Formats: sequence, C-alpha cells, structure tokens
Amino acid sequence: MMRREKWLWLCLMLVLLVVQITPVKAAETETVTGSGQETDAQLQVTDEFLGELDLDDMEQFLQEQQGEDDMDISFGELMKGFLSGDSTVDVSRIWSWVVSHCFETVRQNKAYLAQMLILLLAFVMLQGISGIFADSFLSDISFLAVYFLFLYNALRIFASMQQIVYSCMDRIAEFTLLVQPVFCMAMIFSTGVNSASFTYEMLLLVLYLVQNLLQKLLLPLVFVFLITQFANYAWKEEHFSSLAKLLEGGIGLAQKLLVTFILGLNLIQGMVAPAVDQLKKTATVRTIGVIPGLGGAMNAVSEMLFGAGLLIKNCVGATVIVVLILLCAKPLLEISVLALIYRVLAALAQPVTDKRISGVLDALARAGMLYVKLAVTALLMLFLTVAVVCVAMHP
Repeated sequence: MMRREKWLWLCLMLVLLVVQITPVKAAETETVTGSGQETDAQLQVTDEFLGELDLDDMEQFLQEQQGEDDMDISFGELMKGFLSGDSTVDVSRIWSWVVSHCFETVRQNKAYLAQMLILLLAFVMLQGISGIFADSFLSDISFLAVYFLFLYNALRIFASMQQIVYSCMDRIAEFTLLVQPVFCMAMIFSTGVNSASFTYEMLLLVLYLVQNLLQKLLLPLVFVFLITQFANYAWKEEHFSSLAKLLEGGIGLAQKLLVTFILGLNLIQGMVAPAVDQLKKTATVRTIGVIPGLGGAMNAVSEMLFGAGLLIKNCVGATVIVVLILLCAKPLLEISVLALIYRVLAALAQPVTDKRISGVLDALARAGMLYVKLAVTALLMLFLTVAVVCVAMHP
C-alpha cells in the first residue's frame, strides 16, 4: 500500500509539472506574436472609429472653398496624415504662397492705389496754387473737392475689405457648424459623453458669438469708426477725435474680453467634465476586472479602446486647427496687405499734404486692422476651444 501511494504521488507530481511547463511555452510564443497582433488590433479599432465619423458635409464644404481660393484640402486625407505621423511642413512652400498672394492682392487693388496717388498729386498741386490766396474761399473749395474724392475712393476700398471680412466670418461660422458633430463624436470615443456635450455647447456658444456679436455689432462699429474719422478730418479742428478713440478702444477691449471669456470657460469646464467621465470609466473597468478569468482581458481591451479614441480625438482636433488656419489665411493676408499699403501711403503723404488727407489714409488703414483683429478673434475662439479640449481633456 505504501509503495502504491508513493507511485500515485509521483505520477501526480509529473502531471502537475507537465501542466506548468505547457502554459509557459504557450506564453513564450504569445509574447513573440503578441506585439504584432496588438498593433493590428489597434489599427482595426482606429479604422472602425474613423468609419463612424461622417465627413461628407465637411468634404463638400472644403470642395466649395477650393473653387474660391484655389485650395486643395481634404479633411479626411489630412487627418489620416496625422494618424500615420506623416505631417511634415514645407516652409518654402508656405513662404512662396504668402509672397504670391501679397503680389496678387496688390495687383487686384492697383486701380484704387493709382487713383489715390493721382488724387494726392492733384491735391499737392492745388495746395500750391491756392497757397497764393491764403485764407480765401478758393483754398477751402480746392481742399473739399479733393477731400470728397478721397472719401469716395476710400469708401470703395473699405467696401472691398468689408466684403472680405464678412466672407471670412461666414466661413468660420459654417466651419464651426460642421465641426460640431465630427469633433464631439471623436470625443465620445475617448473622453466620454459629459465632455462631448460640454464641447458641443462651447462650439454653439462660439457660433453664436461670431454670428451675433462680431458680425452684427462689432463689425458695423468699425464702419461707424471710419465715418467718424472722415467727419473729424472735414474741418481743421478735430471735433470727433475723442469719439473715434472711444470706438476704437471699445472694439479692441471687446475682442480681448471675448477671447478671455472663451479661454476661461474652457479651462474651468475642462477641470470638471473629464473628471466625471474618468470616474465613470474607472468604476466600470474596476467592476469588470473583478470577474475571474475575464478582468485582465477586459482591462487590456478597454485600454486599447481608450487609447485609439484619444488618438482619433487629437488628430481630429489638429486637423480642425490646420484647416481653420488655411481657410482664414488668404482673407486675413489680403486685408493686412491693404492696411499696410495705406498706412505706408499715409506716412509718405503727411510731409507734403494736409494732415487731414493723410489722416483719411491712416483711418482707412486702422479700420482695416480692426477688421483683421475681429477676424482673428473669431478664429481664436474656435482655435482655443479645440486646443484646450485636446490638451486638457485626457481620459
């Protein structure tokens, strides 16, 4: 009996040894192929997430803009470039684009610029002739004749800048409306419903501010500022200089407050919404992890899903920022070039003409720069919303 029990114990030890060696060999083979299988699984999950994003309206919008600005942008292709890590920047190409569009802006507005130069020369000649009759009626008539011609030409130039900036604002508003479903769906994959709903509300707020506060209030105030300056320079004494300064300062203060408000709201909410989503995810993963034999696998799958979702969200955010800059680059460059040209012309005209004539050119340039600041404000509100969400709201 004792010998039989010894043989039974010996057989049992051999069976246990075989059982322990077999999983070790299986684990070694899994570690060799595990990394490749994990990479394939992550790519498959990423492709499935990308398939859930509806980019048809976005691509159609970009194709419409391609006909206006000669842009060749594809939202999906650009996003896939970020996903693959192939996102190099060609600085020489960007510089050549900027230079070519600067010359193109000058070429398109050369008629207005030539008219301004002719009027300046005419005013210098009339000022020399009327100088013989100092403090006479002829001097005032010659000034008013050239001044009203200046105003007419300046208003035509301002109307072209106004059309550019309103078109830029419409682009930003329409792009914001199309970004909402795509970006918020990408956030659901990574951060959660609370963060996605907050971002959706923030994008709606940005859209409301662009359409109602910037387009309907601040942009018309720029026109009021320009008319005030024109009325101010109609007399030798400046009767409306304080009002013009008040309007210019109010517009500048409003655009700073808007950017600060959007940034502060994003930072504050970015501290709360991701924490709630993270708490829910942690509770769910911990609960599943308690299940024997299933917890480890579910933890690995959940980490892979969250990682793929975070990658998709950040790539969508980077694509949104790049496309937004490309959409606004040409309008902002055109207005900036025009404002710079007339600022330089005002500086050159001041020593040889009446200060009121150079003041008109300077007011036109300042109104153009106010347009640039307001367009940049609209761009920054969307830019900061997307950037803060991508940086702050990590799972």
